[in-house]
Amino acid sequence: MPSISLAEESACQKSDNYYCILDGFSPTLWGWSIGGGPYIASGGIDFIVGAYAILYETARPDSLIGIWDPTHEFMWTNRIRLIYDFDNDQVGFYFQPNLRYMFETLLFTVTSGPEIGWAYKTGFDYGWSVRIGGLAGLGFGSHEFGYLINSKKVYYTFSLDITLGFWAAMSI
Repeated sequence: MPSISLAEESACQKSDNYYCILDGFSPTLWGWSIGGGPYIASGGIDFIVGAYAILYETARPDSLIGIWDPTHEFMWTNRIRLIYDFDNDQVGFYFQPNLRYMFETLLFTVTSGPEIGWAYKTGFDYGWSVRIGGLAGLGFGSHEFGYLINSKKVYYTFSLDITLGFWAAMSI
């Protein structure tokens, strides 16, 4: 009969790459962003839930020594964001669970998912957004396109993104 033991190796002990700093189920700050677009300004923080945020990554070659970036990777990230909507003169707080695809981590990322929150005038609001970053955002930036249903707001923002996961990888 299969059993689960707390003494088993963690995901970090099994994996020999830079994500080993993200052990267990603890929330970990992944990065932050600040930016704006036509009639909108936003700022937010991204966080993940330990090493279990990694859904898939290309296998590390056995012969490789040192820092390694997987060629393809899917991660589950979460974002808490503040938006100021100049059109409707309102502030909103949103939670965005996202699926992030990274192709050679620094070159290209696509992040997409729903956003759920509360805006000052329109109340409960929800929608969807897509972020394109990495080289497409000129390195440390991302382009975000989204729609908020109750605010009837189609938006575009360009954000400066500081990803702590990148800096942690470079420090090992």
